[in-house]
Amino acid sequence: MYAQRTGPTEDVARGDELCAEQAYLRRALLALRGMFEQVRNTAVAAGDPVADKVTNAYLRIDRERRLAALGPRDDSIPLFFGRLDYRQDHPASAPAPAPAVALAEVPAAPVYLGRRLVREEAGDDPLVVDWRADVARPFYRAHRADPMGLRVRRRFGFVDGELTAFEDEAFGPGATTSYDETAATAATAATSLLEQEIQRPRSGPMRDIVATIQPEQDEIVRAGLELSICVQGAPGTGKTAVGLHRAAYLLYTYRERLARSGVLVVGPNRAFLGYIASVLPALGEFTVEQRSILDLLDTPSTPSTPAASAASAARGSGAAEPEDVAVLKGDARMATVIRRALHGAIQAPTGPVTIVTREGRWTVAEQEVTSMLTALRSGSYGYGPGRAMLARRIGAAAARRAELAGAHITDAGIEALARSRPVRAAVEAIWPKADGAKLIRRLFTDPEFLAAAAEGVLTGAEQALLVGHRSRGGSVADAYCVDEARHLIERVPGFGHVIVDEAQDLSAMQCRAIGRRCEQGSLTVLGDLAQGTSAWAAGSWQDLLAHLGKPATHVEVLDRSHRVPAEILGYANRLLPSIAPHVPPATSVRHVPAALTVVRAASDRLAVPDRLAAEVTAQARVVLRNEGSTAVLVADSQLAAIGPVLRDAGLPFIELREDTAPGRFALVPASLAKGLEFDHVILAEPAAVVAGEPGRTNGLRRLYVLLTRAVTSLTVVHADDLPAEL
Repeated sequence: MYAQRTGPTEDVARGDELCAEQAYLRRALLALRGMFEQVRNTAVAAGDPVADKVTNAYLRIDRERRLAALGPRDDSIPLFFGRLDYRQDHPASAPAPAPAVALAEVPAAPVYLGRRLVREEAGDDPLVVDWRADVARPFYRAHRADPMGLRVRRRFGFVDGELTAFEDEAFGPGATTSYDETAATAATAATSLLEQEIQRPRSGPMRDIVATIQPEQDEIVRAGLELSICVQGAPGTGKTAVGLHRAAYLLYTYRERLARSGVLVVGPNRAFLGYIASVLPALGEFTVEQRSILDLLDTPSTPSTPAASAASAARGSGAAEPEDVAVLKGDARMATVIRRALHGAIQAPTGPVTIVTREGRWTVAEQEVTSMLTALRSGSYGYGPGRAMLARRIGAAAARRAELAGAHITDAGIEALARSRPVRAAVEAIWPKADGAKLIRRLFTDPEFLAAAAEGVLTGAEQALLVGHRSRGGSVADAYCVDEARHLIERVPGFGHVIVDEAQDLSAMQCRAIGRRCEQGSLTVLGDLAQGTSAWAAGSWQDLLAHLGKPATHVEVLDRSHRVPAEILGYANRLLPSIAPHVPPATSVRHVPAALTVVRAASDRLAVPDRLAAEVTAQARVVLRNEGSTAVLVADSQLAAIGPVLRDAGLPFIELREDTAPGRFALVPASLAKGLEFDHVILAEPAAVVAGEPGRTNGLRRLYVLLTRAVTSLTVVHADDLPAEL
């Protein structure tokens, strides 16, 4: 609870303390500037410019990386957000529990926490400690029952980068919470600084949450690199932010290991990646690779789902593939079909292999080649390495015969024998060279070839479906089949850690492609089963995790919404019995009495689409008076009707596409809204959103997604009747 307002003498003392904190901030800012200048002046050329070319290039790259981490800063982002005062002694009658974090020694001075380490000189104690350090852990997890060695936890309040307030939470007997602020903000301070930060209006890209990470979120963020974790997170629980902060934490804690193997973030589309793009750089991390599920493979493709189709239309790419075809190509059984098609090309040898050199004529018998082939096929070699190994073994066998005849064959000589024309011809006949794209093209166009590979796996009707439709330029589903084949031929490189968001919408083949990229690493899987809108949306995490190759992954549930108000969440939760009856409804920690408004467009002489657009425009004028971001969410089919009306009304907006980022006011198609967040949302015609999907369940799930994009206010505008579930 907040302490009562203090008397004049205490007010002066606390005002002095606020001034002291402001002075400390200025000192830290000067130190950061000094760190930047020191790095900028670092020599990046040493020794001989030719002999040391590689070293000098590394020094330049390292300097640029360090400069990027140190600045330039966004002045609106505080240099530090919290302070920890550790207890130095404990009353004999009530010994404090040992800190949950094993520290070499308890810090004697206050510990200031920020997004990066700041010190005045190398070797000095830091002025600001990185939030990822172990000493910072109690800031997120300490509570009255387990203070983790803390005496006081202080949070700071900032306005446009200026330190204006602080709030103390004391631990131990007789502990109280106190709050101090400048006179300029005293009249508006109605809630704690933590609540203010969580509820702060936002516009533009997603921001980090280092100042507001909750204990259940911190448990996931700080889990070890060896652990794969799946997060079932309801709307507003911060699952995306948790995944990104986990990436930052892992890079900090396991820097050397991940510098070699890397970290990959996979999102549902490019608009989503644009929305989250600034989070990791704000935390000083610039090496994380971010790809959409469409770009994961770097393979040109056209979309295979209604959502991808809308995104594709925005980009101007080719036509979408029918959904039933895409669903079949995304089925896990396709992996078996592709493996059979590839390995079905391998044939038994039909004769000996004879190599003629200047030293003599050497023959490897057919039976010996057959034994080599059997051994290789029973091993764990990929198709390409196995083919190369067969050539080397035939060459080695020929070399042994040459040595028995008195010739001396070096390792280079063995390689030459393996590359000789007779060996290459024999290997091509036995184990022909393969190309993943050509294999899949033939599989989906040659009925007999497909039938041989799919016997007992796909029905005749399913085989006819595959060869009956040809995707112009290759579809997204085709690309993942090609990736499966390419991996069987030559294994794809992997990452030390992969974070995949909106995972509930992945097909089995997409899961397999992601899993291949972290076979030797770990995963953070983020999603919400209630928000699955693809034709292959997961019914359970267990099946999806098995396709990702991590069946033993633990599922963590986040069901406390910190962003979406209870009034909005309760309205959206009406859909859960119809879309995900096994998913427990989330609860919100926030109540905003006027958060939800449902408006029916006035019945007049205008046609229904015109009435709807007029009402949406009228509501937008009202909502745009508020601070923060605003979005009009519409069924994809209604973009063309509502966009021009907003434009004619003089309301400047960005029409969100796959390659754009939402701004202050955006018109967003339903297919691109997933994962985004806006302060104020105007949702147009829920019935049209439901009707825009191939099945009613998927349509209601899409509606659930749209209903939960608002964090301050939601206005539902409809001309037709609302879905019965609402």
